[in-house]
Amino acid sequence: MALMIGKLTSPSVIKALLDSLEHRPNKGLGQNYLIDGNILGIIVAAAEISPNDRLLEIGPGLGALTQALIATGAELVAIEKDPAMIAHLRKVFPCSEKTAGPGTAASRALDLLEADVLDINLNGLFAGGINKIVANLPYSVGSRFIVNVLEAAPLPDKMVFMVQKEVSDRLTAQPGGKTYGPLAVWSQLNYEVKNIKNVSPTCFMPAPKVWSAVVRFEKRAAPLAEVPDYARFKQLIKLAFTQRRKQIGSNLRKNAPEFFQGLEPCGIDPAARPEQLSIPQWAALSRF
Repeated sequence: MALMIGKLTSPSVIKALLDSLEHRPNKGLGQNYLIDGNILGIIVAAAEISPNDRLLEIGPGLGALTQALIATGAELVAIEKDPAMIAHLRKVFPCSEKTAGPGTAASRALDLLEADVLDINLNGLFAGGINKIVANLPYSVGSRFIVNVLEAAPLPDKMVFMVQKEVSDRLTAQPGGKTYGPLAVWSQLNYEVKNIKNVSPTCFMPAPKVWSAVVRFEKRAAPLAEVPDYARFKQLIKLAFTQRRKQIGSNLRKNAPEFFQGLEPCGIDPAARPEQLSIPQWAALSRF
């Protein structure tokens, strides 16, 4: 393997490599390359990877994180949309080349899928043995990808993401806070979600305009509450939070009377606002 991890986090090497590829970072794809080796180490350590794990990486780009993940001895599936990055990765890493779909177990170092991650059949991937996701998520797909993962099955055991700090705040928010909303409820139902490290824009090239954060998802031994119908659970929360400053009673009375009737039996104050309800309360109301 011609390139080393340290070099792939060097601004001069990254610039020279992009020049050789005649490629410029695509803002639409959220391409910001990590240039801090310490942060790279924090991401990998947070995932607690063993050689028996089967990993998924999203948007590997030039391959700095990819190389670190392969070095753990675990099998790695990576999904990349940019054809220029696909061509580069095929030159740098021995690849099992595919265009989409879960594929079979990687017989070489990297199982590389050329696809838009928002179009991938995650159920198929996870059924194929993926148990951890580790990714510097492109800003353009971060929260949408996480929502898709939370609806897939079987759920991965652990996930470590680099996301925008604003997304991290929403993922880790607790009831009563201004950032508490659907993303926190859906994420924390099945996972303990923790901000591991805030990351400065100077750790990337080009530098984004906002801070980022490394966030870890650890699957709970059991969900915080019973949710037999996840689609109904999700529908209720989306409906309630579209008017987050409105009392939940007046909102549901008008827009979802079937849920309104469940407030009193579930012990929920109709005068409460959506951001005040705990996940077990949301789950109880969705079951009513």
